[in-house]
Amino acid sequence: MDTLLDVLVFLAVALLGYFMGQRFPHPGEWIRRWGSRYRAAVVRPPGPWRWWSRLLLVVGALAATALVWPIIQPGDPVADEMLEPAEVAVIVPVVLVFPVAWALLGRSRPYAWRVAIALAACVAGWSLWSVTFASYGTPPNIDDGLRWYLVGTGVIVASATAVESWQRRPRDLLTMRWAAGALVWMIGVAAAFAIPVVGDQQVPPRDTILPLPPAMTVVHEEARCAMPENFGFGSRSCLRRFTVAATDGANVRELARRLGEHLQRTKGWPATWYDSSTAHFPCRRIGWLNPYELCLELRRDESTSTVKLELAYYNGRERVVY
Repeated sequence: MDTLLDVLVFLAVALLGYFMGQRFPHPGEWIRRWGSRYRAAVVRPPGPWRWWSRLLLVVGALAATALVWPIIQPGDPVADEMLEPAEVAVIVPVVLVFPVAWALLGRSRPYAWRVAIALAACVAGWSLWSVTFASYGTPPNIDDGLRWYLVGTGVIVASATAVESWQRRPRDLLTMRWAAGALVWMIGVAAAFAIPVVGDQQVPPRDTILPLPPAMTVVHEEARCAMPENFGFGSRSCLRRFTVAATDGANVRELARRLGEHLQRTKGWPATWYDSSTAHFPCRRIGWLNPYELCLELRRDESTSTVKLELAYYNGRERVVY
C-alpha cells in the first residue's frame, strides 16, 4: 500500500510537471526536479531507524501534549479548573513513557515510522479528550482516560516490537538500547496499574463506629447517597449518620467526651481536642491507590442531649478539569 501511494505521488508530480512543461517550460522543469528530490529524500528504501528519527518521535509526542499545558489555556473563567502545573509535570512524563519505549525499541524504517505516527496520534487523542471531557469526579474521568491511553499504547508498542523482532536472532535483540526500551515499557505497565480507580463509593461501614461502649446507645441511624452540596462532602458521596444518647443520664458534653475517646482509642481515629468535650477528626485514607478519604464529624445537639456522628467518603479531587 505504501509503495503504491509513493508511486501515485510520483506519477502525479511527473504528470503535473509534464503538462506545466508543455505550457510553461521553466516552472515545469522546476516541478520535475522537485519530484526527483522528494523521491530521493522522503521515499527512502528500508533501512535502520536513525537516532534523529527516534528523537523526533519523542519531541512530536511531547508537542502533542500541549493541549493540557496550563500556559496554552485561557485565563478566566476557567483558570481555576485547569490542570495545575505540578499535575502536568507528573502526567506528561507518564504519557510519554510508551513513545520513549518505542523510540528505544524500534529498529528499521519505514515500519518504525508507521508505529511512531500511530503513537503520536494516540498522544494527541489523549490530550484532546482530557481537555474536552475529563473530570476528577464522575467517570469517565482523567484517571480513566490516562489508564486506557496507557493500555492502548502499551499494547501497540508490545505488538510492534514482537512483529519487528519475529525473524531476528536473539543476539541481535539483546542490546543495551533494547534492554532500556524494555525497562521503560515495564515502567509504563506499572504506571497503568498504579492509576487509581475513581468510582461510585458505597455507604461508609458501620464498624468504624460500632460497637459503642457501655452507657451509650444508638437511637437513630440513617444512610444516604447523592447528598446536596451543602453537606460539604460532594454530590456523589455517601453518608452514614448515627444519633447517640447516654443511658446513664450523662450530660451531652460528657457523652461527647466519651464518644471522642472511644473513637480515638478503640477505633483508631486521630483526634485534635479543643477542650475536654470537643474533638476534631481529620479524614483518613482508605487505601494508597484510592483517592477517596473517610471523614468523620462529631456534633453535640444540646436541645436533645444527643451527639450526632456523621461518616462520609470524600474525594478531594472531585472537580472538573476543564
